Amino acid sequence: MKDKGLEALVLRRNPNLAWAIAGRAHVPTTIDAACFDLVITQDSAAAITNVVEAPRLIAEEFPSEISVKTIPWSQGRDPLLPTGAKVGSDQPGGERVDLGIEIEIIRSSLIAEDVARFKEICTDAAIALGGAMKEVSRTDREIDVAGLITRALWRANLEIAFLGVAGQDRVDKFRHPLPTTSLVGNRVSASICARRKGLIASVTRIVTFGPMAQESLAKYEGIYKVEGAMFDATVVGKAFSDPISAAIAAYPQNGFEKDEWQMHHQGGPTGFLPRDWPANLGTTRTIADNQPIAWNPTGAGWKAEDTILATKSEVKILTNDPEWPTFVVNGRTRPFLLQR
Repeated sequence: MKDKGLEALVLRRNPNLAWAIAGRAHVPTTIDAACFDLVITQDSAAAITNVVEAPRLIAEEFPSEISVKTIPWSQGRDPLLPTGAKVGSDQPGGERVDLGIEIEIIRSSLIAEDVARFKEICTDAAIALGGAMKEVSRTDREIDVAGLITRALWRANLEIAFLGVAGQDRVDKFRHPLPTTSLVGNRVSASICARRKGLIASVTRIVTFGPMAQESLAKYEGIYKVEGAMFDATVVGKAFSDPISAAIAAYPQNGFEKDEWQMHHQGGPTGFLPRDWPANLGTTRTIADNQPIAWNPTGAGWKAEDTILATKSEVKILTNDPEWPTFVVNGRTRPFLLQR
């Protein structure tokens, strides 16, 4: 605000508001619009919300420093928001200065308090998913698996931002397999984006039943070698395109088709959205210190996905489950298949 000579800043987007208050800014999880707006000046922060949401937000979400202006549920919030060239916002409108990208860059680097709670969220998400996957049987339907995961996540105080499940008949057909009534069969892959107080952890785990062909095991290990190459290229201050370049080179080196990387996005920055955007070869945005990232290389029905924190010293893997089987790739402990 000082740099741009602004008198006020209006936050309206769900991920930015969740970041600002370290809490929940949504009611429906399916829309970007939040249940309040936040007006920030040099010395104050005021939330604009309606009579329905105000009591809950004050009691359960807002820090005490935020003042609250309440309107009838039948009225819109726009008339109470400052407008004009001296006001910035995270989205266009009201003749305000659009600072959406600048605000996204600021929140991409987590402060110490958010790092601490994010580590806990990521661990809880990995353990919840792992525990649910251990209950799966080959005669379950994909929606039964989704039910087990949903129960485990809510019991861990985690909301579902995304849930994908694929059994043996769909796992190599679709990269974003929303659960169906198809049976699990000999293999099931499950992916989650689990959220608590705005922060989101992304995890994928795979269970197999019966003996595994050596070729399949090689493909599983291969996708983690692609991920390892991406981890090695995830360096604070370097462009997000570097890990993508590393993945493109690693796919054919590890038994996949040369164009495998074009079949699915490879992941990108996360934190307050499942992904802020998917990184690609043209991405010039640089990796920030303490930035959450979720890479997700895929190929031949296999997928590697965990949430990491890029720091100046190393890549820290956050979604760890001490009870899940592991193997070592590029010197890092990674999740193996749960074979049953």
